Amino acid sequence: MMNQNAESARPFDGLSSVRIARFLILFTLFAVCLLAPSVRAQVAVRLQMSKQTYILNEAVTATISITNHAGRELVLRGEGSRPWLNFHLTSNGRVVPLARKMNYRSVTVPVGQTISRTVSISSSYAVSSVGNYTCMATVNMPGPTRNGFSSNRMHFTVATGRPVWVQRAGIPNAPGEIREYKLIAFTGNRALELYAQVDSANTGANIRTIPLGKVMNFRKPTATLDSANNMHALYQVKPNLFTHTSISPKGAVLSSTQYKRGASGDPRLMDFGDGVRVAGGVLYDLAAEREQRQRVRGITERPAGVYR
Repeated sequence: MMNQNAESARPFDGLSSVRIARFLILFTLFAVCLLAPSVRAQVAVRLQMSKQTYILNEAVTATISITNHAGRELVLRGEGSRPWLNFHLTSNGRVVPLARKMNYRSVTVPVGQTISRTVSISSSYAVSSVGNYTCMATVNMPGPTRNGFSSNRMHFTVATGRPVWVQRAGIPNAPGEIREYKLIAFTGNRALELYAQVDSANTGANIRTIPLGKVMNFRKPTATLDSANNMHALYQVKPNLFTHTSISPKGAVLSSTQYKRGASGDPRLMDFGDGVRVAGGVLYDLAAEREQRQRVRGITERPAGVYR
């Protein structure tokens, strides 16, 4: 009799064990689902690229926005070899390796507040090939925890432009060093943009790529070099406005001024022997023009309620 009861209890015990195991699994999943939203909601991270398409060798920048829902002030800082901010970058399905580790400055996020920081992704990752890229940011929490909060994914493209002017020249006081200067037109962002580029003709390495802004297509940009081999570029930015920018062999912007059309027509670059300057144009001073407009408005406006 006892053997029969023992035999009959075994199937029941096995069935109970399966049910208990299933219940524990479902309970654990339910608890995770309840807790996950509150964990995710502690810190919200948003990533925004500065634009959708970049020219090859241009600085790729993004803005990170961090919102603090943790109920306490957050101080984000690197700890040892672990930075508080990481990026995951892929191109055409392949991971882009880290080229240089960055030590981002610490950031304090008050309770319930959002702070934003603009960072250069191309400073730490080798975005040196034409193609499509996907980027995601991760903010790591301070302390022994390894928890991190990831942002949305953003897509961007790196493409080439069209050279409109190219010139090679040696570098003063640097025998054998040759620079290649370029003006490049680019239409990747639904507008005509102009870039200045300085490369090493010896190694092919890019020294700097400088965005000069949106330009008009009515007149082709012009450029020349002065006696120190600084590049001078003149380009049209508005129907009656031109910009003159000079750039050193190291890729530094030396000056940028604007000119309006003069009595003799469009402004033009000329070498006067002692330097390259703009001829045929009238120097444009935006601050002086605003002051003049306010002065004219003050003279012409009548006080309220006065009629003649």
